[in-house]
Amino acid sequence: MAIEKPLFMKILSRTDIKARLSIPTKKKRCFLNFQNRHQVEFKVKDENGKDWVFCCSIRKKKGYRKPVLSKGWLPFVRCWKLEIGDVVRVYRMMDKDGKEYYRIEVIKRRDSPLVRNHDAEEPSALAVASYGDVEEEAYEVGGEFLMNA
Repeated sequence: MAIEKPLFMKILSRTDIKARLSIPTKKKRCFLNFQNRHQVEFKVKDENGKDWVFCCSIRKKKGYRKPVLSKGWLPFVRCWKLEIGDVVRVYRMMDKDGKEYYRIEVIKRRDSPLVRNHDAEEPSALAVASYGDVEEEAYEVGGEFLMNA
């Protein structure tokens, strides 16, 4: 049986589905090891068992070094028909042999247990709450604050 560690979850914004996924990070620290590089590729397995290769990058200049997924992300968005308000969760997995890999889960907004105001055009990020190494984003939509259930 695999051991699963939640890394982050994100309610997708317009930018996330049209250009790149901005990864929520605690204190701008990413779960990936960049080893003094500005980008790193990593494999993620989706719920159907398909492997995806994403490129995660940070800006070379100091300052705002928030990590983003670019290469490989938009084909994933198209394949899963992701929309604004859908949720992605990323997990670090370890199989019984000790091999580590990443898993991505998609929750379509129509299936999401989150309460939504459908009059709102797009959720806006409010905060990132951390519990140890696990991060969750809270959003304000139509005056209500949303987090994953």
